Amino acid sequence: MFHNFLMRASLVCVSLMLTVVGVSAAAGDLDFLFGLGGKVVTTVGNYRNFAEAIAIQPDGKIVVAGYAGNSINSSNIDFAVVRYNTDGSLDNSFGVGGKVTTRISDSNDIARAVALQADGKIVVAGYSGSFLNTDFAVVRYNTDGALDKSFGDEGIVIISISSEDSITGIAIDANGKIVAAGYSGNSSNFDFALLRFNNNGSLDTSFDTDGKVITSFGGGFTQANAIAIQADGKIIAAGTALTASGDNDFALARYNKDGSLDTSFDGDGKVTASFRTDMDFDVISAIAIDSAGKIVAVGSGAGFIEGAFALMRFNPNGSLDTSFDGDGKVITSFDIGGTASAVAIQSNGKIIVAGSVFDGSRGDFTLVRYNNNGSLDESFGTNGIVTTLINESSGASAVAIQADGKIVAAGYSYNSVDFEFAVVRYLTDTRRAKFDFDGDGKADISVFRPSNGFWYRINSADNSFFAIQFGLGIDLIAPADYDGDGKTDIAVYRPATSILSPAFFYILNSSDGMFRAEQFGNIASLPAPGDWDGDGRDDVAVHTPLISIPENPPTSLFSYRPSSGSGNSVTVDAVSDGFSVANDYDGDGKMDAAVFRPSGGIWVIRQSSNNQLRTVQFGLSTDIPVPADYDGDGKTNLAVFRPSNGVWYILNSTGSDYDSIPFGISTDRPVPADYDGDGKSDIAVYRDGIWYLLRSTAGFTAVEFGLPSDVPVPSAYIRDNQSVSEK
Repeated sequence: MFHNFLMRASLVCVSLMLTVVGVSAAAGDLDFLFGLGGKVVTTVGNYRNFAEAIAIQPDGKIVVAGYAGNSINSSNIDFAVVRYNTDGSLDNSFGVGGKVTTRISDSNDIARAVALQADGKIVVAGYSGSFLNTDFAVVRYNTDGALDKSFGDEGIVIISISSEDSITGIAIDANGKIVAAGYSGNSSNFDFALLRFNNNGSLDTSFDTDGKVITSFGGGFTQANAIAIQADGKIIAAGTALTASGDNDFALARYNKDGSLDTSFDGDGKVTASFRTDMDFDVISAIAIDSAGKIVAVGSGAGFIEGAFALMRFNPNGSLDTSFDGDGKVITSFDIGGTASAVAIQSNGKIIVAGSVFDGSRGDFTLVRYNNNGSLDESFGTNGIVTTLINESSGASAVAIQADGKIVAAGYSYNSVDFEFAVVRYLTDTRRAKFDFDGDGKADISVFRPSNGFWYRINSADNSFFAIQFGLGIDLIAPADYDGDGKTDIAVYRPATSILSPAFFYILNSSDGMFRAEQFGNIASLPAPGDWDGDGRDDVAVHTPLISIPENPPTSLFSYRPSSGSGNSVTVDAVSDGFSVANDYDGDGKMDAAVFRPSGGIWVIRQSSNNQLRTVQFGLSTDIPVPADYDGDGKTNLAVFRPSNGVWYILNSTGSDYDSIPFGISTDRPVPADYDGDGKSDIAVYRDGIWYLLRSTAGFTAVEFGLPSDVPVPSAYIRDNQSVSEK
């Protein structure tokens, strides 16, 4: 019955196919799957709608916090929170039509920061009050947008230390406590302020005895604008401080878990640093901690007239990192002025900075991407810079990176009448996690059972179990992200049974649950889907191991159909014993046609970036090729698993050295994938229904899931002599 259903559906899908010319997308391009052309604008209140902060839920929904006014004639402004679906539409399950506003006082309530708890509750913080008289304010919402009445006073906490108090950043620590940073003082003197709250909203008295810490850098205009929590639990607050020279410099302070200053950080727990003597107002707007524990601080380095994106990178001990542009400092100037407001770090270590660029009459959303060494990444936008026009004027205040690597920026737009929330999503070239069905950036433990056509998996996002029947015992599994939503789609490839019969891909889209069938391939083809054209969606593709062309040597043929168009083919010189190891070896975001010749352990790769043919000897005839990005640099590593000794051999991306790691026995099925979501593929094997995972960050674990006869899904495209001969 299932077979008949698929065949009927395939006839419908094939008959409706249109031939469209595919367009290759590049890093920094707008994501046309989001909103209208990659942009969304939202009116929340009647006046002055500004988005200040952003967070991405594990299910991919986007939470944006800021503030909105009630009336153009009223000074009353409220906290505002909006939640969007993954396609940019408003999430109607949140608040009213995806929007929530909260009045704390009869004055102005300004939200500056947002964080997500492990239980899905949303914490928003800022200040409440009027000019020269403001208090710290924290609000917690349930997942549906209702105030969480178990928190503080009916969901709201107000704290006063001095006449002018404000929270500018929040984070959730490993114990679920809420840590807030900001400033406290009066019109002439401000200090860094930190607060830590228990889960019920009360101040945590184990944090400096009263839950509050005030840190002075010497007086004057000093404030914390950002916060981050290190892996060891230490807290970093960053902003600006008035120095003895009379200038404001970048300022950071690091605290131990108990709230005391960490004296291992520059000797006294505090650091200030300046760019140039003629820049008298250097301000950190945001910070992020990279995979090496280094602190990336971004903001503005300028006088009151000029503007520039300013970055510094600090070592874990507080010293400037001289491997970052030579002195730890980077300035990106714009002829027309600019200011950096937010930062995020991609899984490959590249740094995304978001803010605004001004020309005197208007501002634009601006993203700049830097390489790990501080140089501009010229593969992003135009020479590393992307500007986006929204209405009459706009600016980005916050940025986040989705599990699939796409970049989401939030801020404001001005439509010549009023200000609105603005959210923009951009494509990138960071690799999406393969075999990630729930979109949390981690590969899911999953199997296909040929005996009944069922897919079974454990969703890594919430450890829930999922099962669905899709396919027949004769099918080859072909999971990939065909709809470009950052989640792997369940799919099978049904081979042709004769020269005259067709082969089909049957795909169940994760984005909308729709089924489709595509006729593609022939009796000799094997599935090889992937993003062949670089548009952020995986393409239907096959590998035909041996094609004879008159007056030409045998060749290995890769054919793909762009996700929006007709079929194209790429050929790789090969011999009869070559089979597919197609992957992105050059790191350009596109699949490279490639084969492995067991007879000589030869890899033949056609690089998509320059069409050059690369030949490398790596491995033995009995080895199983297991290419994947094991070091997280965005390029697939050549790698083999040797059953005879249970050792994995992994060649680094430069080809200058290799690692040998014992893990497994001769009967194991290798299942490499990124199970811990750190951007690096993990060594892993499947043995008689047990998964053994050597995760690059989270360490070793073993999980019992599946039967010995099941097909582990992450082995879908691992070919060896046995697997090829069986098909």
